[in-house]
Amino acid sequence: MSELPVIPRPWAQRWNDFRLRAMPFVVFGVALVCTAWLWNKNWGPMTFVGEVEGPRATVVCTQAGYLAEVGVEQYAAVRRGDVVAVVRVSSDQTLEASLEAIRTEMGVMRVRMTQDQQRNRQNYQQLRFDWLDQRVALAVARANLQFAESELSRMERLRADRISSEAEYELALDQRDALKVEVAERARLVDEMGAAVEGMITAGAEEGPGILRAITAAIEAQEAQLEQTEGAIRLRAPIDGVVTSIARRPGEAIMAGEPLVEIAGEQPEWIKGYIRQPIGFQPKQGDQVEVRTRGNSRQVGMAQVTAVGARLELFSQSLRIRGFDSSMERGLPVLLDVPPDMRLYPGELVDLYLKSAN
Repeated sequence: MSELPVIPRPWAQRWNDFRLRAMPFVVFGVALVCTAWLWNKNWGPMTFVGEVEGPRATVVCTQAGYLAEVGVEQYAAVRRGDVVAVVRVSSDQTLEASLEAIRTEMGVMRVRMTQDQQRNRQNYQQLRFDWLDQRVALAVARANLQFAESELSRMERLRADRISSEAEYELALDQRDALKVEVAERARLVDEMGAAVEGMITAGAEEGPGILRAITAAIEAQEAQLEQTEGAIRLRAPIDGVVTSIARRPGEAIMAGEPLVEIAGEQPEWIKGYIRQPIGFQPKQGDQVEVRTRGNSRQVGMAQVTAVGARLELFSQSLRIRGFDSSMERGLPVLLDVPPDMRLYPGELVDLYLKSAN
C-alpha cells in the first residue's frame, strides 16, 4: 500500500498555529527581559533614596523664667542676630543667694572693722553699717519692684486673653504700688543717712578709709549684679532662615534649655541618603551620583559623594522606596553635595543612582 501524499498547509494556517502555541512563550520572555532591564535601570541595587537637608537651629534660654515677648511669627524670614524672643528671669532663688552673699560679706567686714576701731568711734561705724544695710534693703526693694512690674505686665496680657481674673490683676497692681512706696521711702532714708555719714567724715570721725572703700565697692558690685539678674534676656537668631515652629507663647513659664523657636535655612547644603540592606555595593568618596527629583517637571543633575558613614543607622519612613512596609530599617548613610544646576528645597525627597560603584 503506497503512502498518501502530504497535504500542503497554507502559510496562514502555519502562522495561526505558531501564534497559538509559541507566541505566549515569546511574549513572556520579552516581558521578562524588559522587566529585568527596567529594574536594573531604575530600581536596581545601585538606586537609593535621599533627602535634601539644610541648616537648622533651635533658640533656647539658658536660664529659667517666663517668656515676655516673641518677636517673630511662624514662617517669617529672619536674619542672623535678629531678636526673636525676650525672656525675663524669675530668679527668686538666685536673688536670695546674692543677698545672702552680701550679708555674709558685710558681716565679715563688720567684724574686721570692729576689731580695728576704737571705742569712741563706734557710733560712727554703727551709722555707717546701718547706712550700708539700708542700701542693701533698697537694692532688694528695687529688684522686687522690677519683678513686680514684669509680673503686672504679664498679668495684663493674660487678662487681655481672658486667662487670668480681674482679682489676680488687681492683686499684682497693689503689690507693684506697695513696692513703689517702699522704694521711695528707703531711697529717702538712704539719702538722709548718707548725708549724716558725709557730715561725720567732714568732722574727722572716719577711720579706716581703705576698708570702708572696699565695703562700698563690694556693695555697689552686688547691686549691679542684682540689676543684671532681674533684667531681660534677648534671644537672637543664630542663622539666616525661616521660623518653622514656635514652641511657647508670651506669658508662659519656661525651663532652662527648653526649645523656644525653630529656624530652618532656606538654602540646601547637602543630600543625605541611606543604602538599604543588603548592601550590594560599597560607595566611596568621590563617586558620581545621579540625582533625580520627583514630580511632573523632573530635574536631573550630577552630585558627588562627600562622606560615607562608618556604621548602619536607622532611617525614617520618608526615605523608603515606595512599596515597602513601614517598619524601621537600618541603612548605610551617604552624604552628597547639592548639584549647582538644580533647584531643590530642604526636606525634598530625591532618587539617587550611583554611577561609579565598585
